[in-house]
Amino acid sequence: MRIVILSIALLLCSVYVSQAYEDTSLEDDDFAEFEQFEADEDTPSNDFIEEEVPVLKAKLNVNKEQFEINIDADDIVVEDEDNEFEHFQDPEEFEGYQDTMPRTAEQPKITISQVPIMIRPRWDAYWLEGILCCLLAAYALAYVIGRAKNTAIATNFLKLHKPLLDENFTLVGESGLDVVSADERGWRREAEHCFTMWCSGRQCCEGMLLTLKLIKRQDLVHVLLGVVRPTPDTLLIRVELGKDDCDPFVLCIAQKKIATRLAKEMQDLSMFCPERRAGDKHGLPAALGVLSECAEATAGVLDARVTAALQRYHAHVHFIHVSDRYCGPKQMEETVATKPPETERVMLVSLALGPDGGGDEVRPLLLLVFYLLDKIKRLRLSKEALSKCEKRRVKATEAWVRGAHAARQEQAAQRREEKRKQEKERILAEDDPEKQRRWELKEQKRQQKRKAPKMKQLKVKAL
Repeated sequence: MRIVILSIALLLCSVYVSQAYEDTSLEDDDFAEFEQFEADEDTPSNDFIEEEVPVLKAKLNVNKEQFEINIDADDIVVEDEDNEFEHFQDPEEFEGYQDTMPRTAEQPKITISQVPIMIRPRWDAYWLEGILCCLLAAYALAYVIGRAKNTAIATNFLKLHKPLLDENFTLVGESGLDVVSADERGWRREAEHCFTMWCSGRQCCEGMLLTLKLIKRQDLVHVLLGVVRPTPDTLLIRVELGKDDCDPFVLCIAQKKIATRLAKEMQDLSMFCPERRAGDKHGLPAALGVLSECAEATAGVLDARVTAALQRYHAHVHFIHVSDRYCGPKQMEETVATKPPETERVMLVSLALGPDGGGDEVRPLLLLVFYLLDKIKRLRLSKEALSKCEKRRVKATEAWVRGAHAARQEQAAQRREEKRKQEKERILAEDDPEKQRRWELKEQKRQQKRKAPKMKQLKVKAL
């Protein structure tokens, strides 16, 4: 009996304990799936598959809610894109930075000035551009006026003196597109201030070239410089003499300053006419100087007619240069000529024209040039004067040959010295001391041989 009572008591306690530990959160529907399996054991498999999906979904929903409830709120991290620069507000990011910044009492103030708006342009602000435009306009106007004036001077000169040139030459001037007058022969325009004209077909010469060098009136700058230092218009006459048209002599009659300059610059005058004599010793004005190689040639050229013409028109004569060895200005010292310069027989005459570009003073001077051509053609030097002139030319040729030979030797010595320097640099660049020693011995022997006096050996035969 006691055993039955004890077993009943144990059963009641177990029931009570099971109810106490039962999960109240579970509902009756939580075990519906197990009841379904028990109720429908005999149902086919296809029906079981169709009901399996909603049961699983309900289970997943319950687990998701439990998962969201159990998550701690401190572990949640929310990313906000607007807080990209939030670290600038953190004081720990800038520890010690505030101490290094300079402290100013007050912030700088920016003052904005009120600038008035210019509605209409002010012309006084463009004064520099206005000056430049005026200068350009003045230069263009001076070019047009100066070119027209130079052309008018050349045309007037041709109109006044072409009849005289036609009387002495068969052909006067050239024809073409560059001439001043297209309808007839005349000047050839080389530049806006330079005109040339070739004349040929006369005895005592092979031809004559007239060069009219006028003031650069088309250039405003040159015109302004001409006010400070005026220069006249110039007519340069170059007469080509034939081989048999004159004897060999050099003569120059020029203004004193021009004569001094020509004696230094011209090759033939510096070589054959070293002395300059005053013009009054030959019956000429004191303003002229004479450079002559032969006194006999000077006396033969300067007769009474030439002297009278020079006394009257000496102010318009720059120089009269007659030479059979004319080769132009002296050669530069840096340049070494390999052959003797070509010489010509010429007569050069430079005339200064008047303010109107050649008036009444040009015709007598042109007549003087034609008279000198005939005079030089008829002039014959004596045998003694001719032999002296020939000896001077031979000496001049020999001096030129010696000078050219010395120049060639100097060039050869420079080439040899340069070659030795290159060889020395090449030997020193090598690391062979024996080769350097042999080269030094060879160089010493060469220097000793060069410094040794040259002696001539004489062989005496024994008796």
